[in-house]
Amino acid sequence: MRLAGLLALAGALAIAACSDPQTPAAYRTVPISPFLGEAVMGDPASKVEVVEYASTTCSHCKAFHETVLPQLKSAYFDTGKAHLVYRVMPTPPPELSMAGAAIARCAGEERFFAVIDDLFENQGRLIGATRQPGRLQQMLVALGGRHGLSADEVVTCINDEALLGHLKDVVRAAPPSVTGTPAFIVNGEDVDANSLEALSAAIDSKLAAAGQ
Repeated sequence: MRLAGLLALAGALAIAACSDPQTPAAYRTVPISPFLGEAVMGDPASKVEVVEYASTTCSHCKAFHETVLPQLKSAYFDTGKAHLVYRVMPTPPPELSMAGAAIARCAGEERFFAVIDDLFENQGRLIGATRQPGRLQQMLVALGGRHGLSADEVVTCINDEALLGHLKDVVRAAPPSVTGTPAFIVNGEDVDANSLEALSAAIDSKLAAAGQ
């Protein structure tokens, strides 16, 4: 899903939660230092770069991260043969996708992928709570707490303009070939499938071309 319709809901969680009688007291805006660089798994100096466009509200992305990614990580990213660059491409519900991306960024570079894993693990519960803003906010605060963020930091991050700007930049910079998620680009070339076989073949081809 592209940029249209995704970015107007930046404050939806916090604003909607205030009208819910079950919502805790309002949170304070606090100083934060979100990580705005590339989220990289593996050695960024390796010869093969796998760029993934994904969203933690995408069921196909969840399946990939739970079944295929661990095998790619073991074979390529942990061995220094290749590295993964993870870029967020929001999918419905957009406010939850944006909130998850913000929390991962605010948790920091070292905890980024741990937060992404947590969001995928709890995908169904989080999506199920989107019609209950107070409950959803509480779940996101709890998720952030598991990765070192206070409640105030979580809500501040969800509404941070710098993170929204980062999201806009990533979406706008995505190539036209990225029309769904997950989408993969290996050393500049699109890979049409997200299977272990297709991605391994693409990586092996680039390794061979690099003489490795």
